Amino acid sequence: MTIRRSKRSGFTLAEVIVSSVISSLVLSLAVSVFLMCIGSWARGESQMDGDGDTRKAMRSVAHELREAMWVSVDADGMGITFRHPRKDVTGAFQTPVVWDGIDRRIFLDNSELVMTAGAGTRRRIATNVSEFDPFIGRSHAMDARREVGAVATYPRYRIFTPNAGALTTEVIVQIVTGAKGGQVDEVIRARKRERIVLRNVPELIK
Repeated sequence: MTIRRSKRSGFTLAEVIVSSVISSLVLSLAVSVFLMCIGSWARGESQMDGDGDTRKAMRSVAHELREAMWVSVDADGMGITFRHPRKDVTGAFQTPVVWDGIDRRIFLDNSELVMTAGAGTRRRIATNVSEFDPFIGRSHAMDARREVGAVATYPRYRIFTPNAGALTTEVIVQIVTGAKGGQVDEVIRARKRERIVLRNVPELIK
């Protein structure tokens, strides 16, 4: 009887090592690409959220200040006190314009922009508001938007800046916010700036 030997043989040690190395490299590359895509997606989401929150905060501030008949900006520009005209039962402003008796304020409290309208009232307008502006002196907007690692020293800015002159008829409002980015230590910045004209200044509407 003739015994047939099988021509099939197992992998050699060298082949197993080479296959393992190649598989590890491919897996590492795939994981790196996946993490990069996740980071880019998170960064994009943070940027959109930050821009949206900043625009929403600016709309809220603009709505309040446009109706004001008088404003007073804090010396450091981080808060503003203002007054609204009195309204009648239909919701229309009374003429001649008179103060409704409520001192209102919008100011930065830690990292929150808040509004008060009389004692015991407090409404949060925006969170993650920064006292510093990374966009000042930066040549590229994206460089200013992204902050990774150690927090850089940026110049302070004024949230509220009144026009020059004894009578305040307009206020420039600027809001800078920050949100978590795609990396653990990454912060995405957003900035919105708008010039707001006061509609109800008595000296202007007589």
